[in-house]
Amino acid sequence: MPGEAEVVHVVWGASRADTIREALLSQGDEARVIALSGSLHFGPINPPDPDVRHAWLRAVLRPDPYADQREAEEPWMEATSARVHPVYWVCMSDAAEHASFLEFAFRMNGRPFDIIDATALDFVTRDGIRRPWSLGIMRCEDIVASGLRDKRRVFTRAECDAAAAGWAALRSEDAPLRIVRDGRLVSAPLTYFDTVLVSQATPDWEVAARVIGRTMQHLTDEVDPPGQVVSDIVLFGRLQALGDAGDLEIKGPGPGMREYEVRTPTARLPA
Repeated sequence: MPGEAEVVHVVWGASRADTIREALLSQGDEARVIALSGSLHFGPINPPDPDVRHAWLRAVLRPDPYADQREAEEPWMEATSARVHPVYWVCMSDAAEHASFLEFAFRMNGRPFDIIDATALDFVTRDGIRRPWSLGIMRCEDIVASGLRDKRRVFTRAECDAAAAGWAALRSEDAPLRIVRDGRLVSAPLTYFDTVLVSQATPDWEVAARVIGRTMQHLTDEVDPPGQVVSDIVLFGRLQALGDAGDLEIKGPGPGMREYEVRTPTARLPA
């Protein structure tokens, strides 16, 4: 590690960064925590140009207005600057965290950094011992009680090369979705979650946000393995597409998921 380089902690997502910052401060560590932007587990990534991704998002997923914003490049530049020594926090079973980490390793281009990997680690909570599928479910007190900060280690050059190669392959495929399967991030078609989304609709009209929320809970808690998380942005886009195709019925003024209602198609009477 360069003697003058500032140690910074890096993680995907603002809420995760807030939790890690709070945990570090509670342990007397005032190091900066950088939150990386961009949900790289969906959308074009060859390359992950913010303008190209934003155009794809608007055209393909037709997002809720709150999600229709460009992804900031500045945190990435800050986290990969030669002036800092990054400590990257990740749980590889979370597709968004995994994708962000691979892009980070790709951008580091062999430069040294450290990692705190929570994948498959048991951690202590007030409810007992649990195994996280995402840093997003860990509270400040969970991170501290589990001693996660002390699991920091060097991410070796061989590991970095393998991560960069894996991301280069995913970039080449440039699929619309990326999911975690058997511990690896793999490409998936845009329709990957359609079946479970349709299965969570009912014959009664419901606010689209409720059906999307139920789908996310099902993927998180009721499948094996658990934690197959997908963004509500993706599900909202697919819900609209399924409505266009007649696989779901959808009505409402829009444009947000709380302004639409959805149900399974009613049986058509014979002519």
